[in-house]
Amino acid sequence: MEQKNSLTKDTIGTIVLIIINFIYGALLVYLHYNQTLFNGSGPFESDLPYHIKMAVEDNWYYSFTAFVYVFLYKLPYSNVLVGIFLAACELLTIFGTYLLLKELWKQYAIKLPTSATLLSAMALNFVMAFYVKAVNTRHYIGYQNASIWHNSTYICMKLIAVFVLWYFLKLINTYKTKLSFKQWIIFTILVALSTGVKPSFLMVFAPVMAIMLLVDRIKGTKFSKVFLFGLTVIPSLLIILWQNVVLFGADTGNSFIIKPFYTLAQRSDNPKIALLFSVLFPFVIGIFHIKDVWKDKLYLGSLLIWGFGFMEVFLFVESGARSKDANFMWGYSISLFVLFVISLVRWIRDCKNKDFLGKYKILRYGYLSVAGGIFAYHVISGIWFLGILLSGATYFA
Repeated sequence: MEQKNSLTKDTIGTIVLIIINFIYGALLVYLHYNQTLFNGSGPFESDLPYHIKMAVEDNWYYSFTAFVYVFLYKLPYSNVLVGIFLAACELLTIFGTYLLLKELWKQYAIKLPTSATLLSAMALNFVMAFYVKAVNTRHYIGYQNASIWHNSTYICMKLIAVFVLWYFLKLINTYKTKLSFKQWIIFTILVALSTGVKPSFLMVFAPVMAIMLLVDRIKGTKFSKVFLFGLTVIPSLLIILWQNVVLFGADTGNSFIIKPFYTLAQRSDNPKIALLFSVLFPFVIGIFHIKDVWKDKLYLGSLLIWGFGFMEVFLFVESGARSKDANFMWGYSISLFVLFVISLVRWIRDCKNKDFLGKYKILRYGYLSVAGGIFAYHVISGIWFLGILLSGATYFA
């Protein structure tokens, strides 16, 4: 009888959350529709009008999203359709995060009801820096954030990246014995699509995938298996070469240089503290798991992804007129999302594992409570900022 009531509560909770997602989707359509109308001044400032203009008017196809905009702007009510398209991408990202978490529950032997998994997926897609006005006045600029609503290529890239991660988790153990042609094609296409939209995810994911495959080879996995799985990124590398020509070709006058900490420091009131507050929840989780990092391949992988994202934004900056655009930040943003996902999984497992810090009950409850509270405020910070954007304020607010 208790199990039946529990299932009923879970079903009701799931239905409520789905309804909330539809409301969220409607708000996103409103937001992105208004962003398409921004003409250089006024409310709802975003990168979206520039992305549309580069595709529709300038015929500048540096991202696969350009083809979507060209198509949509041949139809009536194109501004509304763009709003619906981006809102659908964001809702599908939540669904993809849900699938990713379900796969992670399986690999970490965690049991959670559907409603709790969906709520976690929603929360992870609102995560922003731990906002403290005294640290940095602005909510977005000056911090580093995983949740972004003003850049359409990041929104679309994040959607596909989530499915890349989900499918990668399904293959990383099974490829050693069997990798079907269908699985190879699906994964290759997913990685290529994410790269074609924005190469930022591949730049932080591919090096870690290479390291994991190299470790598997050292441990005895057949070279043919490792080589075949590694070939899945080759089409994406070709796409990056094409993007490099479009963005940094000789005719563009654009290039990139090494300038440590430049991007992280620009427009930030207290860049070093803001850097910590942007990753505060994973930092706290890391303190309590520093000794077992090497025992958890997925946790180590997320830290490496974050590390590559950090080194990219720490070292590189575009030169000339694009030097203040912080375009090397996008890889760090998606790496933050990955780190928050795995850190939340570790925290949930700690909550369920009564042996974790079991001898130190006060420390255990203190850690779980403080870490949970910090994560909750990361989410609140994101909802707060979304509310600011919905009011028409600039993302510089």
